[in-house]
Amino acid sequence: MKFEFNLSVSEIIVSYLLMMAVIVGAGFSGYWIVALLALPLFLRGLTGWCPIKTILKNSKTAPKATLVRQESRRAVA
Repeated sequence: MKFEFNLSVSEIIVSYLLMMAVIVGAGFSGYWIVALLALPLFLRGLTGWCPIKTILKNSKTAPKATLVRQESRRAVA
């Protein structure tokens, strides 16, 4: 799995806003343990990398690579 930047600036801003909403919601409700759910959002915004987006991108490109290999085998045969 490659750790490349795959988030746009607007996605990073939305990530920070969601993080703040989770923290404020946890504070007002009194369930501070729920604020731990903000940690992945914070790390996502800080690094500019989303592992889910990377996995989905790789799963979409993988079938194309196997298709190219199959076509090249047919061309050789």
